[in-house]
Amino acid sequence: MQVKNKVKLKDKNVAVTLIPEDSEDLWYLFNLIKKGDTVQLLTHRNVKKGNQNQITKGKSKMEKILLKLRLVVEDIDYIASDLTMRINGKSLLQQEYVPLNSYHTAEIEINKEVSIVKSSWDEYDMTLLDELCSIEKKADIGAVIFQEGVAHLCYVTDQMTVLQSKIEKSIPRKNKDYGTKDLDKAMTSFYNMIIQGIIRHFDFNKLKVVILASPGFLAKTLYEKLIQECIAMQNSSTKESKIFQSILNNKNKILVTHSSTGYLQGLEEILNDKQSSKKLADTKFLEESEALTKFQKALNDDDDRAWYGKEEIIKALNMDAVRYLMISDELFRSDDIETRREYINLVEQAKRMNAKVYIFSSLHESGIQLNQLTGIAALLKYPVPDLDESDEE
Repeated sequence: MQVKNKVKLKDKNVAVTLIPEDSEDLWYLFNLIKKGDTVQLLTHRNVKKGNQNQITKGKSKMEKILLKLRLVVEDIDYIASDLTMRINGKSLLQQEYVPLNSYHTAEIEINKEVSIVKSSWDEYDMTLLDELCSIEKKADIGAVIFQEGVAHLCYVTDQMTVLQSKIEKSIPRKNKDYGTKDLDKAMTSFYNMIIQGIIRHFDFNKLKVVILASPGFLAKTLYEKLIQECIAMQNSSTKESKIFQSILNNKNKILVTHSSTGYLQGLEEILNDKQSSKKLADTKFLEESEALTKFQKALNDDDDRAWYGKEEIIKALNMDAVRYLMISDELFRSDDIETRREYINLVEQAKRMNAKVYIFSSLHESGIQLNQLTGIAALLKYPVPDLDESDEE
């Protein structure tokens, strides 16, 4: 996503001009644009050219012209597999072929400029905008695809793969006179180079999956060496000690798998394999799924630590009793600005109280299950009975 400019308008509104570059950018825009926002973009329209007499007699010519539409959004039509997103709304700009307050549908397209005006850019909006502009923040998968002597470190989003670093090392063949001494030394050096690349490029706290893939058992060996290095260095006084600790804390995010090659074709092979794709999906949402599993167990045990519903969660937060707050991304897309802001405030309150916040994707099974429980739930630090009773009761 390109951000061309950001302008503060006279009425204190803020306008941002963007150019979506892939279908994932459209997904972010779908979450960013809300009912009541103003969207401005260029679009083509077929219009009748000629004088009024010709138009009346049906003798006018149809001509396609380029128009600038400025619409107050009333509805958004988006399907994830499409390469366009349709905006429906009322025109704010009087033009020859576009009457004021007339209704129009316009398409936001890849590589086409669009401006968005909001009366208020809240915390959730700013987070999305920040993620739109950074491949590191958009990506939720890191990958190391390698074979003897060459390794590729990549970020992977749903729509693209971005090569962050290529590591090359000359690896000698096994020598009949000297055995594997030189080979082992070179491979140890090669593994260390990859580990340094992982430390430099991958934030394990933010990524949801880190793939280690290679032909043979190289990926498994790399995983073992990475964990050994982290254990040895986690308590050191070096600047990287926190990084080593974060890798250990998130080692369940590492997916060790097989690829036929150490080049990028190997990554495509993994992403297109049905079995690997399921593993990836499960690993990407592992934290959320585990949190939901703990919540469901507490709910089944009926021990007063698992609650769902907005009013119940508000009471628990006000008591500083929340350990995990689980909330569906659907609630942040509410048409009602006040409702949306209320949920954003709940998330901010939970973070201030050091509760762990999980935002569930409605596209994954765990998110679907949470939506069936009002879309918001919490696992408490300690039992709190009768949260569902009204204050009057």
